[in-house]
Amino acid sequence: MVLFFSHRLRCIGFGNDVIWKTILYLLLLVVLFIDVCQPFRTESISSLRNDRRRCSKGMELKPKLEMTLFDTRRMEIWWDGRDETQIPPAILFDEIGESADRWIVNGDVVSGNFSDNTAEIFRVKGNQLKDLLDETVAGTIVGLKDSSGQEEALAAIGSVEWILVEVESLEDSWQMIPAENLIAAAQSTGTKLAFAVKKAADVAGLAKALELGVDALCITTKSGAEDPDLWTTAFQARKERNTEADKLLTSLPSGIKGSKQVPEIVAGSCWRRDTKGTVLADRICVDLVQRLRPEEGCWVGSSAKVMALVLSEAASSQFVPTRPFRINAGPVHSYILLGDGISTKYLCELQPSDQVMVYNTQTNSSKAIAVGRLKEEIRPCVLVEFEAKHDDEQDKCGGSSPSSTARGQVFLQQAETVRLGQPSGNFLRVTDLEAQSGGNGKNAKREPILLRVMMTGTHVGKIYTGKVEER
Repeated sequence: MVLFFSHRLRCIGFGNDVIWKTILYLLLLVVLFIDVCQPFRTESISSLRNDRRRCSKGMELKPKLEMTLFDTRRMEIWWDGRDETQIPPAILFDEIGESADRWIVNGDVVSGNFSDNTAEIFRVKGNQLKDLLDETVAGTIVGLKDSSGQEEALAAIGSVEWILVEVESLEDSWQMIPAENLIAAAQSTGTKLAFAVKKAADVAGLAKALELGVDALCITTKSGAEDPDLWTTAFQARKERNTEADKLLTSLPSGIKGSKQVPEIVAGSCWRRDTKGTVLADRICVDLVQRLRPEEGCWVGSSAKVMALVLSEAASSQFVPTRPFRINAGPVHSYILLGDGISTKYLCELQPSDQVMVYNTQTNSSKAIAVGRLKEEIRPCVLVEFEAKHDDEQDKCGGSSPSSTARGQVFLQQAETVRLGQPSGNFLRVTDLEAQSGGNGKNAKREPILLRVMMTGTHVGKIYTGKVEER
């Protein structure tokens, strides 16, 4: 390479060949020195996302997903004045002593008309919410008539500060389910949700949806006139919500904004529960587009909080040929961890091209692989229960922390080819588990097992911080 470049430089008149050879050799040595001292990163986005961090003592920490367990968001009340030409009468309700936090006005309103107002004001232009003074885009407005409105709102999450959702027709459109879906999707993204509300009866549901609630309720003068209790109910909901948020903030130690939860891969124990009869289930085999090793598998469970590692069918057997691409994942109701390492899907929802997370018990590494095919059949299944001690909260350098017991279960096909991952790369066949009566596991013969523990619940496959209990 050096000879080639020195020859080309000499041909076009750049001096003596020996000089250029020397310069190029020196440059090559510099490049090699840099490469040895700091190798170029070639990891994929997935591996960078799951990069391991080290503390000052050199101890390797598990990949962490920061998640605020206690959400301290306050709720606002908005007045929608797009159809009004004067100060809204709702703001002058002296008998309840409350006012709106923000106003929404038409795009042609002159800012000087509101110079004495203490509320923040958004000007509407098209479907955009803009700051009245500097015209910066603060959010977007989405009409919710069918599922396309929800998809539009989901697409905007993470790109704007506010999304105002307006239900176009309460008779034909859903409100609460889309609100829950958007709340779950918007957590930890920086995007806040405002919902237009027309009836006092809808206030409590929106303010407490998923135990978190929307970030703002938007009310028009017309809606307030048609339902005399609407403004009062909304102001009361804001007071209750913000009081709870203030109490939580004052109860936390200084500098702490909330408890953090991270997924842990821990060693637990499992046993088979006697179901007193054969359980026939619609069992799903997940066939991936890449070969798997015998020690690789997917995280599956009846709860997204505690999942077991179901290994591939790559292990050799004298009775059946190997299927190195297959995970016999269990019945349709079970969760499976997706390729982002955060979200889950029910097995019945999984589609070809979806990516699932594959974990290697020997290298303790993870990778995302696409689904190529799903195979559903009726098969007899057994109930495997498990539990593990886990840290309630990890400290910064792997020090001691409070622990509790996480419990879960999974139905799996009663077949010798179905194996569960164990510590140190070992495995356990489902058929080797002895059935135990009672179901509490106190007297059961326990076997070691690898478990993934994440003590936050999910809604439509997305982690959210409300209380979820799955048994």
